[in-house]
Amino acid sequence: MMMKIRLVLGWIMILLGAYVALHPLWSHGKPVTTSLWLDMAFAAVFLLRGVMNIRGVRRRPTANSSVDS
Repeated sequence: MMMKIRLVLGWIMILLGAYVALHPLWSHGKPVTTSLWLDMAFAAVFLLRGVMNIRGVRRRPTANSSVDS
């Protein structure tokens, strides 16, 4: 269950980061926050953390696929 939550949260963070990063393209340069630099920092953090969540879920073996030695 926790892996599903991490996967969903990872995708939500990636989508949110992409939205914040791409928002100035259709709003004629108007940032979501008070500064464009702050928007890009938020976007970078959300994208990085989302990718880390998804990679962590992919790397971790599930209980059903573990091999006993």
